[in-house]
Amino acid sequence: MKQSRSLWVYVLFFGAVWGILEATLGYVLQFLPPLVSGSIMFPIAATLMIITYQNTKSKSAMIYVAAIAATIKAINFFLPGLPPIKTYNPMIAIMLQSLVMVVFIPLIEKKPVAAKIAGLALVGFSWRFLFLANIAINHALTGFPFPQLVSTSAMLELVVYLGLMEALILGIIYGVRWAFVQKVKFTFKPNLAVSLATFVLAILLTVYL
Repeated sequence: MKQSRSLWVYVLFFGAVWGILEATLGYVLQFLPPLVSGSIMFPIAATLMIITYQNTKSKSAMIYVAAIAATIKAINFFLPGLPPIKTYNPMIAIMLQSLVMVVFIPLIEKKPVAAKIAGLALVGFSWRFLFLANIAINHALTGFPFPQLVSTSAMLELVVYLGLMEALILGIIYGVRWAFVQKVKFTFKPNLAVSLATFVLAILLTVYL
């Protein structure tokens, strides 16, 4: 029971941190092309999921973290002047990102550097490919003119070019964090009060920013 509570404390905290980043950093990045901003947001979100996994040893915890972040994002459905697709697509992206992290985390956590690099690269390509499939289905059902579907080059940019950018950024973050952990023995364990406060802050920032 105690172990389960500890898992949910981590999940709530890092899901809320992800929600805060979506509301703050995501707000700044919205002035960039949408999927370029995603190339910056996903490596940060992936790092949060990796930290969650390393502390809980639970693959499911990464999905729960994403579910909390997506739930916080869903608040935007109730805000005036924002097209629903602008909220729906990021929520789908968040959940797809967590699913591919579950698949590739064993590869990322392996000791051989080549395995880590392959894992970090594959997560970016994989979630983007799944997201492309998602918007293709949406287009078929609704006729919405997604710019990522207008040409083969646009689809390649979405999956390959931006996926490479994402892999590079994620690799840099992972390497810097690894070097930091080797030199500085720092342990952070959130408690329930901190996690709840962070969750409330994420909601407030989402509503008012």
